[in-house]
Amino acid sequence: MNNLVNLLKLQFNSLFAIKKNLIFILIFGALFGFFQPSMITFAGAMYLMLASYSVIFYEERSKMNYLIYSLPVTTKEYIFSRYIYCLINTLIALLISVALSVIIKIVGFTSIPNTMSIYGVILSTAIIGVFFTAVLMPATLLLGFEKGRYVLVFIAVLPICFSTALVEIIPEININLSTPTLSILGVLIAITVLLASYFITSNRFAKKEVQ
Repeated sequence: MNNLVNLLKLQFNSLFAIKKNLIFILIFGALFGFFQPSMITFAGAMYLMLASYSVIFYEERSKMNYLIYSLPVTTKEYIFSRYIYCLINTLIALLISVALSVIIKIVGFTSIPNTMSIYGVILSTAIIGVFFTAVLMPATLLLGFEKGRYVLVFIAVLPICFSTALVEIIPEININLSTPTLSILGVLIAITVLLASYFITSNRFAKKEVQ
């Protein structure tokens, strides 16, 4: 447990090291949300990209990621801490998106489509968070930026481009299930995807050679 906590501290220290970029992204995303209500999830999605993608890039360029090989921690502990880190950031992104949505509705700065519910905002941000955690973060760790920069950029930008569409499409999906049932089903699917991603990444990363 101590190893996990220390690894999480190390990763959040890397995030705080680029705090200027973080603040700029949040302000930039919030302005988009105020002027274009359908882009409420943009700030949360941009935060996730910075936390899940840019931080690993920062660590690789500064060689901090190789510190793991000199620490008394196992590869599985390191990979597990990465998943916990991304899931924590997904929760932070959810809070950002929901807070922005509530503020816009209270202030009444611009008109909000009736179909844009808080549930839709939460679901859209959660989907993006699971995608970043299960796909982008493992791909970044396994490929590295030197070999997989084009693939990684495409994977990182893809969910952000569709963040607006998700908010508009999700409320229009007609599924004959109650909200609690749909939420439970979504959580089960997310857990399954994350577990599969974790085991694959853990096994592949253990075989990765230090360049």
